[in-house]
Amino acid sequence: MKLGIIGSGQLGLMMILEGKKLGVDFFVIDESKEGPASRIADKAYSYDEYEEFVDNCDFVTYEFEHVDERALNYAMDQGKLRPGLLPVDLKRDRSREKLFLRENGLPVGEFDVAEDAASATRIAKEYGDAVIKLAYGGYDGKGQYLVKGGKLAEELPEGKYVVERFMDFDMEASVIAARDPNRNTSFFQPSLNVNYKGMLYYNAAPIEDTGMKAIVKSLLEKLSYVGVIGVEFFIKGGKPYINEFAPRVHNSGHHTLMGSSISQFEQHIRAVCGFPLAAPELYRPSGILNLVGISMDDELRKKILSVPETQVYWYGKNGIRKRRKVGHINVSAQSYQSLLDSIKDLSMLVYGKDLDEFFGY
Repeated sequence: MKLGIIGSGQLGLMMILEGKKLGVDFFVIDESKEGPASRIADKAYSYDEYEEFVDNCDFVTYEFEHVDERALNYAMDQGKLRPGLLPVDLKRDRSREKLFLRENGLPVGEFDVAEDAASATRIAKEYGDAVIKLAYGGYDGKGQYLVKGGKLAEELPEGKYVVERFMDFDMEASVIAARDPNRNTSFFQPSLNVNYKGMLYYNAAPIEDTGMKAIVKSLLEKLSYVGVIGVEFFIKGGKPYINEFAPRVHNSGHHTLMGSSISQFEQHIRAVCGFPLAAPELYRPSGILNLVGISMDDELRKKILSVPETQVYWYGKNGIRKRRKVGHINVSAQSYQSLLDSIKDLSMLVYGKDLDEFFGY
């Protein structure tokens, strides 16, 4: 089996690390051939070689939404693209994603679409408390503006926006799920997400399912999806509302690399290649601490690994800067509370008391 990955970041890297044990060959395509996944793939292509790349693969998947359209479209035309074009098209325009969810009866918070900055500002002032998000581009908190009491701290650049009424949610959660070509589905246990300045800080599983899996199953069907999906929820008064979905393996699913019977990465490979899906079992409470904007040396590595039940995943990216994910730490523990305690201890080792030094703008 030859599987192509469009994009060559850390998600592709972990996909290859997990898929090699299955005997799958991996071809990667990106702009520079220098991404983490390109360095360990069986072969790396540039985007100008997209036809050769697709022709040499049995199936093609993507590790990020904002990748070369030529490779996506050609793989789709050849009947090789999984999950397909619809999920990635929806993700490229946040307004289409939100409208798709609402029109298909899936729970979302109150929102409006604004075609320009003036309309977005007006709608946000009517809401009073709101979050304004650029429709195109932007992730990890980029392109988002908070409005409190109808007041916007800065002028919006011109563009199309989604304006959401601010939801004072109780918690944020994620569900990682998979669907194969025969419509079989499987689910990992829901997990808690804790963000800092719009970026995932840490993640912990398991938490109670408040109806999230049933919602994700419906979404998978509506999308005719094949592969792993990550769906983020806001939980308010015990009721889940979809914040957004990611048509790929997801940061909040990295905890499945440790403490679970199968990782989200192997499950994705099984789904897109048509191999049997596993029924994931969470053996122990598990989570991650994201490594953001830090340098790794042997001293820090030793300190991290001295904490029981830890693993380090270093992505090998070129360049360290604020707000750049450069790795993560997997953590497991005997209980959910001891898991949270370990994550807090690890955070002090890595970041100390000043998260802004690493997560700040």
